[in-house]
Amino acid sequence: MSSPNDNAAPPDAIGLNFARRSNDPLGAQALGFLGVGGFFLAWWISLRWAVQKPPAQLILFVLLTAAPMAILSVLVNRVHLRPDSGLAPVARPFDPRRCAIKLLGLLLTLSTLALAYWLFPLYARDFYQPVWEAARLVFWPALLLMAAYFFWIDRRMAQPKDGYWHMGLLLTHFLLLPLELIRNRADSPGRNRRTVHDGQIDWQEIRGHVAGWIIKGFYLPLMLAGAVPLLEKLISNGVDFKTFGGLYTTSLNLIFALDVVFGAAGYLFTLRLLDTQIRSSESTGLGWASAICCYEPFASFMYSAFLSYKGPVRWNDWLQEQPMTYISWGFAILLLHVIYVWATVSFGCRFSNLTNRGILVDGPYRFVRHPAYVAKNLAWWMMSVPFVAHAAWDDALRACLCLALTNGIYVLRAKTEERHLSRDPAYVAYCRWIDRHGLLAQIRALFRRRS
Repeated sequence: MSSPNDNAAPPDAIGLNFARRSNDPLGAQALGFLGVGGFFLAWWISLRWAVQKPPAQLILFVLLTAAPMAILSVLVNRVHLRPDSGLAPVARPFDPRRCAIKLLGLLLTLSTLALAYWLFPLYARDFYQPVWEAARLVFWPALLLMAAYFFWIDRRMAQPKDGYWHMGLLLTHFLLLPLELIRNRADSPGRNRRTVHDGQIDWQEIRGHVAGWIIKGFYLPLMLAGAVPLLEKLISNGVDFKTFGGLYTTSLNLIFALDVVFGAAGYLFTLRLLDTQIRSSESTGLGWASAICCYEPFASFMYSAFLSYKGPVRWNDWLQEQPMTYISWGFAILLLHVIYVWATVSFGCRFSNLTNRGILVDGPYRFVRHPAYVAKNLAWWMMSVPFVAHAAWDDALRACLCLALTNGIYVLRAKTEERHLSRDPAYVAYCRWIDRHGLLAQIRALFRRRS
């Protein structure tokens, strides 16, 4: 077991909440790139058998991307035996009543989510229609699998009365309240009142459960819907590496497709069996606001109304007449996007905003705390080039300031994430290690040696 203070290896103490452990046969990077292999297998199958319908493409890509990571995590790394998975090594006897209450909690959760999707006009747009079609295709098999999973996992949970149980208990309180009132009225005044339910509702558990499902309910359809046009381009246009322009366009499309498919897999496979359950959710309004405003539908309004920094000139227009600079600039943009998607791939099935699902310490997180944010924001400067995209100097200055404010939102996101994750001793150990051995620490040490 390595210590965050005594060597240059990232911390991986078995007793702490790290995504990878020193005794894992397969590291987090290996699992992530096996998921990338599953993505390319789905791409090949789509081309080989002409899978053209977007709902079928979504199901195929998400399942084949997640499958190798999920299967090998259980069979090889045996992540379900980790202490922080919340699963006991020995199964207890089956409790049908508790499982029934949990299924009621699941029913209440999914019904509330479905009501929200039906109620809000946003989710009636064409953008989301492939997602609902895919959901209809997998609904009954997924429901049966969820019920079987609930029965299996309940026997192995160290604390089986989780958020689903408390949601189910809340539902039974409302359903059985009329019967309880009738029975209590039938009792004589001198007798103790009877209740038709037992157990106390833990509102803290319910708040955590609801917060986790709001996060999944918001981001999962967004990731799936965002994947549709990207996957269609991959399948219909194929690969074009004949020119640098074709290489650039194909690579960016592939990178963004990988990013949203991995994101969807992360939100979909939030399971104790994979040790990817939500440990905690962001609890501050500032944390939620800084994260959600970066995604649709809020991002379009914010950037069009307040932070518009793009102009009529893009980087490729600016450098079109300088081939060497044009190619070098384009490769630098691609490199930044590779770092960005590498950060997403490193999560495996743990990707999620606003939650703690295990602390990452390797891949690009071995060098900086927020590699995706750093790479993404630098790429925006290089792609939009606001300092040359506008003819008038005041317009260029305004665009630069707007992009700087956009960068500030991501700084705020990073700070709120750090404040949330710092409640976890594993993240504290990681921060101490990265402060001593990360990229900035190495650069500072290099300058000290030279001076």
